[in-house]
Amino acid sequence: MNKKLEHIILDFDGVIADTADINWTLSQECDKEATYEDFLAHHDGNVFEEPRIKFKEGTNHLFHAGYRSRITPLHLANAIEPLRRLAALYTLHIVSSNNEESLNMALEQANILKLFTRVMGRETHASKVEKFKMLMGEHGVTTENTVFITDTLGDIKEAHKVGIRTIAETFGFHNRERLEKGEPYLIVDTWEEIEQTIEVM
Repeated sequence: MNKKLEHIILDFDGVIADTADINWTLSQECDKEATYEDFLAHHDGNVFEEPRIKFKEGTNHLFHAGYRSRITPLHLANAIEPLRRLAALYTLHIVSSNNEESLNMALEQANILKLFTRVMGRETHASKVEKFKMLMGEHGVTTENTVFITDTLGDIKEAHKVGIRTIAETFGFHNRERLEKGEPYLIVDTWEEIEQTIEVM
Protein backbone atom coordinates (compact mmCIF):
# COMPACT_ATOMS: atom_id res chain seq x y z
CA MET A 1 0.00 0.00 0.00
CA ASN A 2 1.23 3.47 -0.87
CA LYS A 3 1.59 5.34 2.43
CA LYS A 4 0.87 8.73 0.85
CA LEU A 5 -2.28 7.85 -1.08
CA GLU A 6 -5.28 7.94 1.26
CA HIS A 7 -8.34 8.92 -0.79
CA ILE A 8 -9.81 7.67 -4.06
CA ILE A 9 -12.56 9.68 -5.71
CA LEU A 10 -14.58 7.92 -8.39
CA ASP A 11 -17.03 9.03 -11.03
CA PHE A 12 -20.10 6.79 -11.16
CA ASP A 13 -21.45 6.44 -14.70
CA GLY A 14 -18.90 4.83 -16.97
CA VAL A 15 -16.61 3.91 -14.07
CA ILE A 16 -18.52 2.12 -11.32
CA ALA A 17 -21.55 1.51 -13.51
CA ASP A 18 -21.50 0.47 -17.16
CA THR A 19 -24.31 2.81 -18.17
CA ALA A 20 -23.26 4.33 -21.49
CA ASP A 21 -26.11 2.57 -23.30
CA ILE A 22 -28.68 3.67 -20.72
CA ASN A 23 -27.50 7.27 -20.80
CA TRP A 24 -27.36 7.43 -24.59
CA THR A 25 -30.84 5.92 -24.97
CA LEU A 26 -32.31 8.32 -22.41
CA SER A 27 -30.52 11.26 -24.04
CA GLN A 28 -32.16 10.35 -27.35
CA GLU A 29 -35.55 10.11 -25.67
CA CYS A 30 -35.11 13.57 -24.12
CA ASP A 31 -33.55 15.24 -27.19
CA LYS A 32 -34.80 13.69 -30.42
CA GLU A 33 -32.26 15.65 -32.48
CA ALA A 34 -29.21 14.52 -30.48
CA THR A 35 -26.49 12.62 -32.32
CA TYR A 36 -24.02 10.24 -30.72
CA GLU A 37 -21.31 12.87 -31.13
CA ASP A 38 -23.55 15.27 -29.20
CA PHE A 39 -23.73 12.66 -26.45
CA LEU A 40 -19.95 12.30 -26.35
CA ALA A 41 -19.36 16.06 -26.53
CA HIS A 42 -21.90 16.56 -23.73
CA HIS A 43 -19.23 15.06 -21.46
CA ASP A 44 -16.29 17.08 -22.84
CA GLY A 45 -16.92 19.72 -20.18
CA ASN A 46 -19.27 20.30 -17.26
CA VAL A 47 -22.58 18.79 -18.42
CA PHE A 48 -24.57 21.60 -16.78
CA GLU A 49 -22.43 24.53 -17.94
CA GLU A 50 -21.77 23.28 -21.49
CA PRO A 51 -24.67 20.94 -22.39
CA ARG A 52 -24.89 19.39 -25.84
CA ILE A 53 -27.99 17.36 -24.98
CA LYS A 54 -30.94 19.75 -24.80
CA PHE A 55 -33.12 18.86 -21.83
CA LYS A 56 -36.47 20.61 -22.11
CA GLU A 57 -38.73 21.39 -19.16
CA GLY A 58 -39.87 18.12 -17.60
CA THR A 59 -37.41 15.88 -19.44
CA ASN A 60 -34.86 16.07 -16.63
CA HIS A 61 -37.32 14.30 -14.32
CA LEU A 62 -38.12 11.74 -17.03
CA PHE A 63 -34.41 11.08 -17.56
CA HIS A 64 -33.78 10.26 -13.90
CA ALA A 65 -36.96 8.21 -13.53
CA GLY A 66 -36.02 6.24 -16.65
CA TYR A 67 -32.48 5.79 -15.36
CA ARG A 68 -33.66 4.36 -12.03
CA SER A 69 -36.04 1.96 -13.78
CA ARG A 70 -33.28 0.57 -16.03
CA ILE A 71 -30.13 0.34 -13.93
CA THR A 72 -29.53 -2.98 -12.15
CA PRO A 73 -26.70 -4.48 -10.07
CA LEU A 74 -25.46 -6.13 -13.27
CA HIS A 75 -24.38 -2.69 -14.51
CA LEU A 76 -22.04 -2.45 -11.51
CA ALA A 77 -20.84 -6.07 -11.57
CA ASN A 78 -17.32 -5.49 -12.93
CA ALA A 79 -16.55 -2.85 -10.30
CA ILE A 80 -17.80 -4.57 -7.15
CA GLU A 81 -14.79 -6.71 -6.20
CA PRO A 82 -12.16 -4.08 -7.18
CA LEU A 83 -14.04 -1.52 -5.09
CA ARG A 84 -14.17 -3.85 -2.09
CA ARG A 85 -10.42 -4.39 -2.32
CA LEU A 86 -9.74 -0.67 -2.64
CA ALA A 87 -12.10 0.20 0.24
CA ALA A 88 -10.04 -2.03 2.53
CA LEU A 89 -7.01 0.21 1.93
CA TYR A 90 -8.29 3.68 1.05
CA THR A 91 -11.15 6.06 1.79
CA LEU A 92 -13.53 6.07 -1.18
CA HIS A 93 -15.79 8.91 -2.36
CA ILE A 94 -18.07 9.37 -5.36
CA VAL A 95 -18.26 12.65 -7.27
CA SER A 96 -20.88 12.46 -9.99
CA SER A 97 -23.20 14.67 -12.06
CA ASN A 98 -26.00 12.16 -11.59
CA ASN A 99 -28.96 12.41 -9.25
CA GLU A 100 -28.07 11.31 -5.69
CA GLU A 101 -31.26 9.29 -5.32
CA SER A 102 -30.23 7.26 -8.37
CA LEU A 103 -26.67 6.83 -7.13
CA ASN A 104 -27.66 5.69 -3.65
CA MET A 105 -30.32 3.34 -5.01
CA ALA A 106 -27.92 1.66 -7.45
CA LEU A 107 -25.16 1.33 -4.84
CA GLU A 108 -27.56 -0.06 -2.24
CA GLN A 109 -28.97 -2.62 -4.67
CA ALA A 110 -25.41 -3.76 -5.45
CA ASN A 111 -24.66 -3.90 -1.70
CA ILE A 112 -21.68 -1.52 -1.92
CA LEU A 113 -23.09 1.79 -0.66
CA LYS A 114 -21.30 1.30 2.67
CA LEU A 115 -17.91 1.32 0.89
CA PHE A 116 -18.14 5.09 0.30
CA THR A 117 -17.61 7.89 2.80
CA ARG A 118 -19.36 10.47 0.57
CA VAL A 119 -21.67 10.13 -2.41
CA MET A 120 -21.90 13.57 -4.03
CA GLY A 121 -24.22 14.14 -6.96
CA ARG A 122 -26.08 16.98 -8.65
CA GLU A 123 -27.90 18.00 -5.46
CA THR A 124 -24.64 18.74 -3.65
CA HIS A 125 -23.39 21.02 -6.44
CA ALA A 126 -23.50 21.24 -10.24
CA SER A 127 -19.71 21.70 -10.37
CA LYS A 128 -17.33 18.85 -9.68
CA VAL A 129 -14.69 21.48 -8.93
CA GLU A 130 -16.80 22.64 -5.99
CA LYS A 131 -17.42 19.07 -4.86
CA PHE A 132 -13.67 18.39 -4.90
CA LYS A 133 -13.20 21.51 -2.78
CA MET A 134 -15.81 20.27 -0.32
CA LEU A 135 -13.93 16.99 0.07
CA MET A 136 -10.74 18.96 0.62
CA GLY A 137 -12.37 21.04 3.33
CA GLU A 138 -14.33 18.30 5.06
CA HIS A 139 -12.39 15.05 4.61
CA GLY A 140 -8.70 15.88 4.38
CA VAL A 141 -8.46 15.34 0.63
CA THR A 142 -5.33 16.96 -0.83
CA THR A 143 -3.61 17.03 -4.19
CA GLU A 144 -0.91 14.72 -2.80
CA ASN A 145 -3.02 12.06 -1.07
CA THR A 146 -5.83 11.66 -3.61
CA VAL A 147 -6.50 10.28 -7.08
CA PHE A 148 -9.68 10.66 -9.16
CA ILE A 149 -10.87 7.89 -11.48
CA THR A 150 -13.05 8.89 -14.41
CA ASP A 151 -13.98 8.06 -18.00
CA THR A 152 -14.61 11.50 -19.50
CA LEU A 153 -12.64 14.47 -20.76
CA GLY A 154 -14.84 16.94 -18.89
CA ASP A 155 -14.04 15.31 -15.55
CA ILE A 156 -10.30 15.44 -16.24
CA LYS A 157 -10.60 19.17 -16.92
CA GLU A 158 -12.45 19.77 -13.65
CA ALA A 159 -9.93 17.74 -11.63
CA HIS A 160 -7.09 19.76 -13.19
CA LYS A 161 -8.66 22.95 -11.82
CA VAL A 162 -8.01 21.80 -8.26
CA GLY A 163 -4.79 19.90 -9.00
CA ILE A 164 -6.08 16.38 -8.34
CA ARG A 165 -4.41 13.61 -10.34
CA THR A 166 -6.70 11.63 -12.64
CA ILE A 167 -6.62 8.07 -13.82
CA ALA A 168 -8.73 7.96 -16.97
CA GLU A 169 -10.15 4.65 -18.14
CA THR A 170 -11.31 3.62 -21.61
CA PHE A 171 -14.14 1.21 -20.70
CA GLY A 172 -16.60 4.06 -20.04
CA PHE A 173 -18.00 6.85 -22.19
CA HIS A 174 -14.86 8.26 -23.88
CA ASN A 175 -12.13 6.51 -25.85
CA ARG A 176 -8.39 6.91 -25.38
CA GLU A 177 -8.01 9.56 -28.09
CA ARG A 178 -10.61 11.80 -26.47
CA LEU A 179 -9.23 11.27 -22.97
CA GLU A 180 -5.70 12.13 -24.10
CA LYS A 181 -6.85 15.70 -24.82
CA GLY A 182 -7.18 16.26 -21.07
CA GLU A 183 -3.65 15.04 -20.28
CA PRO A 184 -4.56 12.84 -17.31
CA TYR A 185 -1.96 11.28 -15.02
CA LEU A 186 -2.50 7.94 -16.80
CA ILE A 187 -4.95 6.23 -19.14
CA VAL A 188 -5.83 2.57 -18.48
CA ASP A 189 -8.08 -0.03 -20.06
CA THR A 190 -9.17 -2.31 -17.19
CA TRP A 191 -9.97 -2.40 -13.48
CA GLU A 192 -6.89 -4.57 -13.04
CA GLU A 193 -4.74 -1.75 -14.42
CA ILE A 194 -6.48 0.75 -12.14
CA GLU A 195 -5.58 -1.34 -9.08
CA GLN A 196 -2.01 -1.90 -10.27
CA THR A 197 -1.54 1.83 -10.92
CA ILE A 198 -2.89 2.85 -7.51
CA GLU A 199 -0.62 0.35 -5.79
CA VAL A 200 2.54 2.03 -7.13
CA MET A 201 1.49 5.69 -7.15
